[in-house]
Amino acid sequence: MKTQSISKLMIAGLALLLAGCGSQQASQVKDSSSSSSSSLLVAKSNEKVSTDNLSPQQAVSLIATYAGNKYGNDWASMAKKAQKQGLQVNLYPTSKYKLSDNGQGVAYDVTAGGKSTGLVYTINKDNTVNIYQNVKEGKLSHKLATISKQDMASYVNRQGQAKLVGDLAKNAQVIDKQSGSQSSSTSSSTTTGHQYGRQGVVTVPAEMQGTWYSSDYGSNSKITFGKNTILGEDGQQYHLYKQDPNFLAGDTPSTSVQNATRYWSSAHFVDVHGLHFLNIRGWCQTAGDGSSYAIHTETVNGKQVKVLVVAEGAEYWTSGVYYQNPQLAKQQADKKFDDLHYMEDDN
Repeated sequence: MKTQSISKLMIAGLALLLAGCGSQQASQVKDSSSSSSSSLLVAKSNEKVSTDNLSPQQAVSLIATYAGNKYGNDWASMAKKAQKQGLQVNLYPTSKYKLSDNGQGVAYDVTAGGKSTGLVYTINKDNTVNIYQNVKEGKLSHKLATISKQDMASYVNRQGQAKLVGDLAKNAQVIDKQSGSQSSSTSSSTTTGHQYGRQGVVTVPAEMQGTWYSSDYGSNSKITFGKNTILGEDGQQYHLYKQDPNFLAGDTPSTSVQNATRYWSSAHFVDVHGLHFLNIRGWCQTAGDGSSYAIHTETVNGKQVKVLVVAEGAEYWTSGVYYQNPQLAKQQADKKFDDLHYMEDDN
């Protein structure tokens, strides 16, 4: 009986000890998680960040700030270094890695000063972001999370970290290295200096950069221009380049070339109907005239208002007018202006 009593006491004591250890470990995990999430990258400020009209540089800065504060570790180290060395995101095809979610096929490698540390994100068709860390070529990487930019902005604002987003964006660089990772499948006669006929970046006029809204034809739409990009109504961002005029002179580009350049657009300026248009078309587009955009001033409600004129076709017929806020766009829906050139004017 005495032995049984001692055994029962030992078992009870062991159970209490294990329970205590488990509780302590759980507490340590909780404390570690709490410490990680509460360790802010910079001092709190009252500034706020909005996802409206984000440039590519602001977008990567938002993601870096969010991930650095939320996940700490390498993301936090990179974000801190980027304050001195500059934030740089390199674009690669996702085939370079083995990611659990490829998004739309582009891997955004986020770095401080250009040196990769395996911090990557991809973007889905609905514009949500898949975030990774410790990404290595040839090794399967699982995402930390999928989150919208709106939710990231809300988190950053709650943590008082919006100022860091702005600071990082000032010197941030977005560099497209997708063609460098593809094998060349075009002859030298169809390319000049750059692979696939790319001859340099086209800069969008400063007054055109930003988000524009339209409510024409019974539907709401918007177009966003970055410094060298356009975010179309399909939600996809395209990079604007000058194209070698000989690139499309021969046969239709192969499927591999079309895939490698699917996020590129050919862009050039043309003056017609008294407007300075930026004409944009698909990189491998061999038919059609693309879409053209010009900044113009119209009188609306007795005031001079800057508008974005969209034109289509070989004659640059006005197909729509966009405004800088959705309320004005709704008020002006289907409004036509006497000084713009419409298709019916030629009939």
